[in-house]
Amino acid sequence: MKKFIRKPKTWIIALALVGLSYGLFQIFSTSEEETRYILATVERGSIIFSISGTGQVSASNQVDISAKASGDLIYINVKAGQEVKTGALIAQIDAGDALYELETAKLSYEELITVDDDELRDAEDAVEEAEINLKDAYVDGRATLASAATNMSDVIADLDDLFDGYLSDSRFAFSKTEKEYIDRAQKAWYSTDDLLDDFSKTYRAVSNKTSDKDIELMITDANKIANSVAQAAKYTKDAVIYLRDHEDNESTTADEAYTTVSELVTTINATVSETLSARNTLTDAKRTLDNTQDDLQELRDGPDTLDVRAEELSLKQKQSSYADYFIRAPFDGIIASVDGKKGQNVNSATTIATIITKQKIAEISLNEVDVAKVEVGQKATLTFDALENLTITGEVIEVDLVGTVSQGVVNYNVRVGFDVDDEQVRSGMTVSADIIVEMKQDVLIVPNSVIKNRGDITYVETFSKELSQSKVETGLSNDTHTEIVSGLNEGDVVVTKTITGEAVSATVQAPSLFGGGGVRGTGGGVRIPR
Repeated sequence: MKKFIRKPKTWIIALALVGLSYGLFQIFSTSEEETRYILATVERGSIIFSISGTGQVSASNQVDISAKASGDLIYINVKAGQEVKTGALIAQIDAGDALYELETAKLSYEELITVDDDELRDAEDAVEEAEINLKDAYVDGRATLASAATNMSDVIADLDDLFDGYLSDSRFAFSKTEKEYIDRAQKAWYSTDDLLDDFSKTYRAVSNKTSDKDIELMITDANKIANSVAQAAKYTKDAVIYLRDHEDNESTTADEAYTTVSELVTTINATVSETLSARNTLTDAKRTLDNTQDDLQELRDGPDTLDVRAEELSLKQKQSSYADYFIRAPFDGIIASVDGKKGQNVNSATTIATIITKQKIAEISLNEVDVAKVEVGQKATLTFDALENLTITGEVIEVDLVGTVSQGVVNYNVRVGFDVDDEQVRSGMTVSADIIVEMKQDVLIVPNSVIKNRGDITYVETFSKELSQSKVETGLSNDTHTEIVSGLNEGDVVVTKTITGEAVSATVQAPSLFGGGGVRGTGGGVRIPR
């Protein structure tokens, strides 16, 4: 040892080694801070948004009962001092129009959802009749097709005779105008003759096995060709008339030609009408069959769901409107006074009677922002300063229409009726109410601490195999939880809180919605691998 101390070089080396060891220890043990994450799981559940307020248990326990509809009071059913039960009839307003609308809505609903046997049978008969009519239309169409083919061939042949006879240039020399008339008629005749020749070949192949669809197509073609034949006949008639009118002497041949061509025009025009009528009859018969089949199927399938829902909603609205004409006690109590009189015209601002409640009422004061969300019928939870272990449910029974102003702040009184009467609760006690204004069930929810915002983007940090950020769309929110509309799935693991410690753990890069950025450490007892 003495030798070791006497050697300065050796002593210096030893000190250096000690210092180096201590430095390495500091580097690997305390150079970085550790980050831990408290995690939560995205779950399905209910989220309730409520309005909170404080007040007192009413000492008077009385409520003015007002009309909900307008009209003449035709019936008063109570007197001062009378005890009444919840729902007891206090008074009635003339409800003639509302009753008519309600009965009409009931009939409409019943007609929609009820399939009458006679109606179903009528629909089936209509389909059967439509099928018979369509078959008859095809039979008549075949007969019309045969008649049209014959008539068109005869007219074309007779026009040919006229061109070889009275309109032949071998009979005498024609003037320029006469020749123009004849040439126009011959061109129309030649064109039609070619069309008719092709049609005749197709028609000769028709048999009992020819489909109805092919017959329908041929009737349409026949109508087109008949129109072409009619045009040729008209031009030929025009030529005959012009020649006859410009002959120097009366001619029996000209009169005969005029008579012939006039008959041809009449015949072919009738054929045009018959083929058109046959085609239209088939079209109408097919349309009628389709409509009757659709009507029958609709009856068998029953009414459309949306139609039923619309009728149900309409019926409920009419029932609610009708019920407004019957003024009933909102709770058990005693009639303190009756202000309404039989025959009086009333509206929603008219007080009919005043009722003193046997049950307790909480009078809560709310500001103008909160009271706008509160409506009669909403449920509430009531707690009491003097009764720490007592919680009572209730229902909003009245909301002031006019507020009171104090030091520039407008407040409105809201009255909440108790669902049960507890003897521990006394008039004048301080009461706190949580009025449920909106509730959603079976939705994805996360703690509020999960939600983060940057600019217009709302996101959460999720943790699976690595830490990442997910853009989300949020819905209803309360003091503790927020509804997730999109961006997360049930069972996803999210970061609720980040805690920075003193020990080094690891460094990971968290993919960011905004680009760049790293996150250090481990979280919630789960260590992120290096």
